[in-house]
This record gives sequence, C-alpha cells and structure tokens, in this order.
Amino acid sequence: MERFTLHMRMTKACNADCSYCSSWQEYPDRYMSAADYARAVDFIAEEVLPLMGWRQGDGGHLSIQYVGGEIMLVPKAQLRRSVYYARDRFGSMFDVVTDGCQTNLIGSSDRIAALQTLFGHRLSTSVDNFGSQRTVKGSPELYRAMMNKSRKELKRRRGLNAPAIFVVDAEGLPNAMAEYEIANEEGYDLTLRAVFHGGRDVGAATVPELATLYTDIFDAWAMKGRVMVQPLYQLLTTRLSDIAQDEGLYQANFGCPFQKNCAFVSLNLDPNGDLYVCLDMADSDQFKLGNAVEGRFEREVWEGLANRRDHFDEKCRSCKWLASCQGGCMSEAVHHTGSPYGRTELCNVWESVFSHVDALIEREGVEAVAQWCRDIATPKMAPQVAAE
Repeated sequence: MERFTLHMRMTKACNADCSYCSSWQEYPDRYMSAADYARAVDFIAEEVLPLMGWRQGDGGHLSIQYVGGEIMLVPKAQLRRSVYYARDRFGSMFDVVTDGCQTNLIGSSDRIAALQTLFGHRLSTSVDNFGSQRTVKGSPELYRAMMNKSRKELKRRRGLNAPAIFVVDAEGLPNAMAEYEIANEEGYDLTLRAVFHGGRDVGAATVPELATLYTDIFDAWAMKGRVMVQPLYQLLTTRLSDIAQDEGLYQANFGCPFQKNCAFVSLNLDPNGDLYVCLDMADSDQFKLGNAVEGRFEREVWEGLANRRDHFDEKCRSCKWLASCQGGCMSEAVHHTGSPYGRTELCNVWESVFSHVDALIEREGVEAVAQWCRDIATPKMAPQVAAE
C-alpha cells in the first residue's frame, strides 16, 4: 500500500535544553491554535495532497507523526481535539490513517499516560545513557532520571517498551555500541541518527568514524540481535528486496531518509503554518513550500524538488546500491552540495554498510536473513503488571 507521511509540529517549545536540538527554539512559537491547525489540515487535504497525486478514493496509507519541540507542551484538550480532527478529515481520503508521536517523556505520570492513551503504542522517545547533551535545567542526570522513570512506568502500567532514537555526534560516538547493547538487552527498537546540522553548528563525528561505527554495530547485530536497529534494518531489507527481485518483499521499508520521491510522499507543517517537504528541511529552512494557515503553496518550488525522483548525482547513477539507497537524504544533499539533486555527505557511510549487508546475504542466504528480519519486526510488548 502506498504511504504518505505528515510531520505535524504544533510547537517548537521544549521542556529540555539539549545542546544539539535542531528545532530552532530561538523562534519560540508557543503552540498552534486549534483553529489554525484545522485550517492547515483542510488546506493540506483540499489543495496540497491532490497536487502531489493523492486524491480522495485513491486509497493509500497516511502516517501522521506529531513531533516538536515537545508535543506534551500542547494543552491536553487541544491536542486531543486536533488529533481527532486530523483523523476524521484525512479518513475520507485514505484507506488507512495512523498517527503517533515523538516525545522526550519529561513530564508527569498523568500527562504521559494521557499521551499514551491518545496514541496507543505509537509513541517513541530518545535516549542518552552516558552523554551530557540531553539535559533538563542543564543537568543530564536529571534528564535521564525523569526519562527512565517514565519509561519504566509505561512498561509497567501500559505494556509499552517505547522505541528510541540515539543521536550520534562526536561525543556520543564512543557510547553508541553500548546504547545498542542496552536496547537489545531491554528489548526496545533503536534508531541511530547521525547528528543533524539544522542550521546551526554541531559537533559531528567524521564520515570515516561513522562508517566504522555503523558497520561495527551491523556486524554485532545482524542475525544475532532481537530488536530493530535503524537505519540498518531499512538498508538490509531494501537490499534483500533488490537481490531477491521482489519489489513487494519489503516495500514498506522504503522511506526516509532513503527515498528518491520525498516530495511526493512527505510533508511537514510548522507551528506558524509553514510547509516543507520534511522536518529536517524545515529546521534548515530549505525550500519552503508555502503556508497552510495562509492558504499558500509554492508549486514551482515543489516541482523543483519533485524532479529529484529522476535526477541524481553522477556517482549515484552508476552505483550498484542505488535501487536500495535511492540517493539518500535530499536535505543532506542540500547541506553538502547546495542542490537537492546532489549526493549526501554520508554516502561513504551507507556504501560501507551495504558492503557488509551484501557479505551477510551471500554468507547466510536470502531466506535465512529475511526470516530473521521478520522475527525481529514483531511488536515489542512489555509485561503489564498494574492496570491504570
């Protein structure tokens, strides 16, 4: 089933003060009003999605991801009203509408329980068990204590073992393997995200360091781990699909940041109504597409980005992994080359991972690797020992 992703960022405000935040809190929108949100949703449904090729009755799967800032800073009643409005409005356009949220879990037990009630088990968070970048009031220890308390309560009371993101920068690089080992031991899925520049200076790890890290973790994880580790899982399964010549085998795993048609399948709404292809392009102020609250859409800008589906860097066009990588992240390409048709600076990282992927598939065989991938993709449920 074809899939479209909406990033709904109703606020940029946050209750933490992480050093590598990309959400530009120097523009402190409080949160989008319910009226503005409804106006934006209507404009997206009536004007933007049809232009992108998504029309009522065509089917498809819409995934709405509520991000921030910190989504818990939107008042509970307003958030609930807005979420239900979007579900109802888009439900007439798509066969399937799902939504979820990314949260730091820094909040009261009741507030977090309400968030989980609204989104079910479609809730993810972030972890940093060793570093100093994720802080509350300048304290990484306080951040960890509050986040871990919330994680334990969600597992105990709601049976949710929330998947998490770990940001890999120069300081976090030495801790990434340990973060994987903790996630694998505790049974939650993990995304390893190379630090995102987002328009500000960050302490990024070097490309050779990232290549070594990702391949080391791949070798430790492949055929042995019990959780999904992204983007390794995505790269492995899309490569499996390519080698098996079965486009439907893992079609659902084609997605950010490895998709060539971002402009057709992704949209980000910012608190002031501004529209971008994705969250990263919004944080970098790359190619603004208009404003949904004001009812404006820059078609020519969008068409330029849409052309990336057919235009790649020369090296990408001759790469044997193009079908699986699809040119990598468009936002990273803009950062690296100034062009949406350029090549991401992480190209050598993904080439290194693919070389290990190919060696694994040759050694173990397509079916054995595919079965392991299916096994670890099952939902991660924690025992629920106390009802709420």
